[in-house]
Amino acid sequence: MKISLLVVPAMMILLACGSDADPPPNDQATSSSTGAGGSGGGAATAASTSASSSASSGGSGGAGGGGGAGGSDGEDLLAAAASIDGFRWEMPCEQDPGDRDECTTSTRVDEERTFGGSPDTIYQVTVRLRGVVEPETYKDGTPDGMHFRVGGSPDNPTYNVYSFSVSDPPEVYYLNDSPTVGHDVFIIDHMKTIPIRGGATVSFLGDDPNHVMIANFEHLVVDGVPPAPEPFIGQFIQLDVQSVDKQP
Repeated sequence: MKISLLVVPAMMILLACGSDADPPPNDQATSSSTGAGGSGGGAATAASTSASSSASSGGSGGAGGGGGAGGSDGEDLLAAAASIDGFRWEMPCEQDPGDRDECTTSTRVDEERTFGGSPDTIYQVTVRLRGVVEPETYKDGTPDGMHFRVGGSPDNPTYNVYSFSVSDPPEVYYLNDSPTVGHDVFIIDHMKTIPIRGGATVSFLGDDPNHVMIANFEHLVVDGVPPAPEPFIGQFIQLDVQSVDKQP
């Protein structure tokens, strides 16, 4: 078939000016989900020194939420919390009490860890705290869900104290808060978001003032936490870091 020489230039002009000659660049938006309160999953706080509780919600960017594994500047945020991840308070009985509700212990947990990261940054660290403990009453401070208290001080001289404190922003967190004391043990499962500045000192305390504690006479087991499926002979708490984000 022959094409007129007059038609060819016209077609070339149309092709050069057509709207499909230069398709627009791909402008796909990206998004990430965070846990409640924007802390990267788990419990959340605002930009303050208080802790709050929440179920963990998954997301991109790390374990439990956005920003958990790495920040936008390439910083490994989870690495900042490596010094406290997996910490355990262990208060074993000196002898297996069997079904008796008391046992003696001479163990005292009193340790300090230096939090990683940049001193110019406050990190929102979501932790899960699980274990078997006896009750203690605390005064002052603020209750934050069942058995967790922010601030205050112990109020009974004979029952076990479990706490951790942060030097910056300064705060203490109690893990076995109860309105009353008594011969009882129970499982705790706290999901909390704690503000911690890079380079801050995190102090862990487990203390039995009279060296006689309530035994795990109910043989309670915390699923997924050693020594499960066996009960711990005594009391313990394990801290697991769920996610880390930077405070805006």
